Amino acid sequence: MVAFPQDSFPHLVDEQVLSAFEQIWEGLCRPGTWWTGAQRRAIAEAARSAIADGPRPMGAAIPALADLDSEDGSDISDLVLEVVRRVTSESGRITAGWAAEAIDLMGPGRYVELVAVVVLIVPVDLFCGLMDRPRQPLPEVVAGEAVGGVPRGVAAGEAYVPWLVDGWQGPNVARALSYVPADNERRMAMVSSMYDGSEFFEMVWSHRSLSRPQIELLAARTSALNECFY
Repeated sequence: MVAFPQDSFPHLVDEQVLSAFEQIWEGLCRPGTWWTGAQRRAIAEAARSAIADGPRPMGAAIPALADLDSEDGSDISDLVLEVVRRVTSESGRITAGWAAEAIDLMGPGRYVELVAVVVLIVPVDLFCGLMDRPRQPLPEVVAGEAVGGVPRGVAAGEAYVPWLVDGWQGPNVARALSYVPADNERRMAMVSSMYDGSEFFEMVWSHRSLSRPQIELLAARTSALNECFY
């Protein structure tokens, strides 16, 4: 069943964007590398709740990660819920020290895949909202265990998390979540559909209504407003 048919939007949407959304929804609640399908769905639900709640006020009490229950409850633990909230709605407060502690407590694989689920679902939800389309219900959970396994060529580098190191060519953002290749591939398909359309290394774009300088200006301004430290 198609999750994002063209006629479910009040305005015409590029087919490349719709195809990227379909790929995301197809894999969102399936077993991942480090989380089960049920856990991935719980992370997606927690991200939606974090967006709805917004960031906590400055000065509000924020629990220390080490004090939170790290054992999974029905699906995910209090520690995971706190990390989802910080990544989703309080990313401007992420520091190297906080990230190192979260990664140490959760393990790099689980942390990277959590971030991946968040950055897959949030743009889709925001896009639907901007297009005056209801948010898409989450897909049903696909049973099975996480497959595990660290990709070849992944090692510590300049990022907070391990990523592809040897022989890498391209922007760092394209390898940011390379610890979980399937999710990173879905993410980059979405990025390309909305941004460069596979023309990233071309300095002059004629395939978009906006020129490349105009698109880059919008991207930079959006990053600044979102307190993106990348």
